[in-house]
Amino acid sequence: MNLFAIISYPFLPATTGGEISTLQILTYMGKVNRLKVFTVEPYKDVSHQKFDFELLFGMKFKPWRYLNPFLLFKVIKLIKEHKSDAIFFDQPFMGWMIPFIRISTGKKVFLRSNNIEYLRFKSMGKSWWSLLYMYEKFVYRMASLVIFVSDVDQNKAIKEFDLNPENTLLTPYGIPQNSLPIPVANARQQLLQRHVIGSNQHILLFFSTLNYQPNYEAVTFIANEILPILKRTRTGDFCILICGKNLPKDIQESLTDKPEIKYLGFVEDIETYIDGASVMLNPILSGGGVKTKAIDTLGRGQVVISTKTGAEGIDPSVCGNNLRIAENGNWEEYANLVNQQLDSPTNNLPQAFFETYSWSGIIANLMTKLNASNK
Repeated sequence: MNLFAIISYPFLPATTGGEISTLQILTYMGKVNRLKVFTVEPYKDVSHQKFDFELLFGMKFKPWRYLNPFLLFKVIKLIKEHKSDAIFFDQPFMGWMIPFIRISTGKKVFLRSNNIEYLRFKSMGKSWWSLLYMYEKFVYRMASLVIFVSDVDQNKAIKEFDLNPENTLLTPYGIPQNSLPIPVANARQQLLQRHVIGSNQHILLFFSTLNYQPNYEAVTFIANEILPILKRTRTGDFCILICGKNLPKDIQESLTDKPEIKYLGFVEDIETYIDGASVMLNPILSGGGVKTKAIDTLGRGQVVISTKTGAEGIDPSVCGNNLRIAENGNWEEYANLVNQQLDSPTNNLPQAFFETYSWSGIIANLMTKLNASNK
């Protein structure tokens, strides 16, 4: 098919979970289709990189791009020049264009929902969530097909927005590999030397983009809730590594009197940290959508200890015992799950995980559904 994608935010070079997810779905769609991507100017020059799609930087990174009517005419012209069979929106924020595009071109439009946005902002205490609810409902109902990264969001949207289930599809956040990758050689030893960690210490890992409220809140939960319990129940045989850029300064400062925690900022080789850790922490209590860091970690055969919210959208039936889930806010239960893994480590990720979350299968399913869409 000839596909035309509209990505309303800068995602290159991809470093955060959301940016990587966008790049990956475009990459795998581009491997089996002729794909043109209309997007925002990148953070840095990417002209030296090769992609499986054609890039067109047609938007300035300015807030008014979301309401710019001149962009609509430009987009419609490009869609027709590309002889597009279908148009893809990643996120609903420019979805107001959808009815105009469908009327002008007669083509199908499909939209990916990374989160149900109004619920995400409602959980974060934003007063204007009800306006976003009305807008999001309008956009989803205008699309030929809405694809969701979790069955939780899919089922909520069908109910909340009165969607026809036939016009929805589950397309989870994917991983490139179809089986366990070869682990980074001597990953644990590298981390011990790099960060001066004792050879008898377990490494507990948390990583994310840390200027996002649910993620920096998770750091405070680790420091103020989980750490005291671990100190009370263990003999100091652990070290907590926190990786990710833009952790607020007040939270950074609050960690200085906690020698068990090392804040490392952004790290280039996160695979080394995943493979070298004893366990990955995911104590998320707000926000929405699938936590991509958890899928990436599971895909490397690592154990993830998560809250219920942090595990939303991940199918535990295909994770074996690599995904352990505690009730939200029950930090004693959470710490107990950590202790169980540290004292009796078990890893058992079934092949069903890769059958569910590999990009090749996800995109094949999407193209079949899009071709069959009758709206």
